[in-house]
Amino acid sequence: MEYSFFIYDGIICIKLKGDFLGLPKEKILIRDAKTFTKSGNTDFVIDSREVNHMNSGGLSMLVRLYTDISTHNGRMLLISPPEQLAKLLRITKLDKVFQTSGRRGEAMQKLRLSRA
Repeated sequence: MEYSFFIYDGIICIKLKGDFLGLPKEKILIRDAKTFTKSGNTDFVIDSREVNHMNSGGLSMLVRLYTDISTHNGRMLLISPPEQLAKLLRITKLDKVFQTSGRRGEAMQKLRLSRA
């Protein structure tokens, strides 16, 4: 599991890579993301294109991240979830909760337009 953060135009982008199988590393990602929400940066784009596998522990990480962002009146979009993750979202009905987008630029545009 790997992740990286970058900020573009006030939007926090998190790039996920590898297998997301639960604790302990996902707990660190949540902690790192909270530093942004606590400082007022609450719009997130999660690039999940390079996620190989995600189980219920990894899904829990996404839900916890979404909950923290929502608590701070922020928004979160997933970019191109791979088929395994998209299927997991459908099975758990979380596809109704998480907004998705095909490309990073498209996701960032959606967030910018909803700010106005």
